[in-house]
Order: sequence, then C-alpha cells, then structure tokens
Amino acid sequence: MDSIEQGFWCEICDGYTYLNEQTTKHRFKLILEDKHAEKIKISPLGKRLSKRMSPYRYPGGKSRIVEYLYTHLQETKSKKIVSPYTGGGSFELAMLNAGIVEQLHLNDLDTGVFSFWWLMKHYPHEIIERIQTVQPTHEAYFKAQDVILSDYEGADMVEAAWSSLLVNRLAYSGVPKANPLGGRKGTVKDLLSRRNPGELIRRIEKIHSLSDNIVVTQENAIDLIEEAYWSDDSTIFLDPPYVKKGKDIYHCYYCDVKHKFSVWKAYALFYLIISLIDFFVT
Repeated sequence: MDSIEQGFWCEICDGYTYLNEQTTKHRFKLILEDKHAEKIKISPLGKRLSKRMSPYRYPGGKSRIVEYLYTHLQETKSKKIVSPYTGGGSFELAMLNAGIVEQLHLNDLDTGVFSFWWLMKHYPHEIIERIQTVQPTHEAYFKAQDVILSDYEGADMVEAAWSSLLVNRLAYSGVPKANPLGGRKGTVKDLLSRRNPGELIRRIEKIHSLSDNIVVTQENAIDLIEEAYWSDDSTIFLDPPYVKKGKDIYHCYYCDVKHKFSVWKAYALFYLIISLIDFFVT
C-alpha cells in the first residue's frame, strides 16, 4: 500500500493499481487537428489571451487555437507549463502573459531555437540590435540557412539564434529548408514581407519582461518528460514535430519510430505511475 492509501505497487512490473478507479482518474488529453471539421465555438473566457506573442512563424503553430487549449487546462495543474518541444511557444507564452500559469519551462533540442529563447531571457539586446541595424539580403538568408543546415557548426549562441530567427522570418512558412519568400531570385520587397522589425522588437521586449518566470533548456524531450512528470501542480504540453513531413519542415525532427517512442513514453509514465501531472498531447 502507498503512503496515501489510494492503491498499491506491483513488485514485478513496477505498475500502480488504484483501489478505486472511479475516484482517481488519469489526466491525459489528446487533441487532434481535423482540417475538415467545423470551427469550434468557444464561450467567453473572461481573460484576454495574446495569440501573437511569438517572434517565430511555425507550420502547425498553436496561435490559432490558444483559446481552445486554455479551456482544457486544470486550475490545480496550472502553476507551470512544461514544454518539451517549444518551437514558437505561442500557447505557452499566452498562458504566462495572461497570468493563467506562473512559470514556463521552454525546451527545444534545436540549437538555434534554444539559443533564441535563452537570449530572450538573458540578453535580448543582442537580437534587438541586429534587427535594428541589419538589412537582410538574399545572400544573408542563404548564409544563415547554411549555418542551420550545418547543425550550427562553429556558430556561437548569438549567431545560432540570429540565423534561426532570420531564416524563420524570411522563408516560406518559416521552414528552415525552404526557399526565401519571393523565390531565390525574388525582389527584396518580397523577401522582407514578413519581417516587420518594429513588431518583432515589441514581442521580444514583452517576452523579456516575463523572463523571471521562464526557464530555458536544451534537453532530450523524453528525459524532460520523465523528469517533469513528478510535479503535482504542472501540465506537460506535448506538441512534437510532424512525422511524415518532419524532415522537410524542421531542423530537428522525429522519424516514425522515435515519434512513437516519445508518445509511448508519455503513455507508459501515465499508466504505470501515480498520475500527478496533466498531459496535453497535440
């Protein structure tokens, strides 16, 4: 019997069995996108959520469904959001900015993305200064893209972060392996059509103002899930990379086997251990 007398551990399989499965429910929400479904109407929330806080543009970004995701947060599990695959972080930032959660743990294995978020917390002026003084060109775009495709070899944190942001803002759909907006031989006007330096700086300054409540790491997502699982007042927000198109869209991506393993690990923790934490899987 465990210390709170809700169930018992199995010495053979290390699994946990509840004495009353009706009173203790696991918390695991799977949210799937259906592009053909009718738009879900959300009742007034009583809170204003900022959907456009992230400087990044991501395929599959969650800015469009921030309000919907919010409706699934448990109040008792909303002190912290742990995000093993942060990417653009739209949902996470919206929740912190609105005061719905107190802390964020932003994690991304991509060196450029991690470096960007780390600089947002510690040295945002490094990126702001470049936004203010550098006029991007096609040549600069391809140079930054080469930095990413080389896995940031020889790049310091500032160069990695700048390359990540520059390509994200100037590429088709923000995809690091894509051609620049307007094509390889397009006009400068087309290239810079998504740049908007003033708005980027405003977002960066806003994120930095919240940075005392943000932790930034570059860990293997599986390890972070295992570690964060034991927090009893948090929600793990799992938004892993697309699988079939992942290698074409992201710098760091999962093959089918690794993706299944990450989901299996979450399920394994969820069903074999006392469920202290909420999982969101999108």
